[in-house]
Amino acid sequence: MRFLHRGLAAAALALAAAAALIGVNAGAANAASQMTVRLAPVSNPFLTVEVRGASYDNGATVDQWTVNGGSNQIWNFIPFSDGYEIVNARSGKCLTTNGVAGATVYQFTCLGALTQIWYTALQPGNLIGYSIKSKVSGFYLEVNGASGSQGANIDTWYGNGGSHQFFLGTAA
Repeated sequence: MRFLHRGLAAAALALAAAAALIGVNAGAANAASQMTVRLAPVSNPFLTVEVRGASYDNGATVDQWTVNGGSNQIWNFIPFSDGYEIVNARSGKCLTTNGVAGATVYQFTCLGALTQIWYTALQPGNLIGYSIKSKVSGFYLEVNGASGSQGANIDTWYGNGGSHQFFLGTAA
């Protein structure tokens, strides 16, 4: 039995070394390329994620609202480290979390901080909903309370598989 464990450990080490040599890792798959999108919660596909009031201010909160053509409703996913910085097209500021479950996300000057790095496999232009997960907390981006209302806050929460924790990306 001990030899079996050693053999499995050696095989795992060899695979990890091979992956490192060819540059393959889980993080790289998350940050394949830049994309520019509007984000619609699967639970409310006729609403979109935006910076409230088209604000330029640090700390301005993020909510869901009817699509209105504003650049505050457009997000650039910029590959960064092993995830993405999600940058608002109007303000040029990053989607940021304080790492507390249930706290509304907000925009802040992009600093490369862990609170501004997000994991997702989002592919714009299809009808598949994707989760967006905070690197720092492991919480998922979601519509607060699964609300269907305009102006409902976007926050982070424990993954629960609800449609309000999945987003559609439409090329902008």
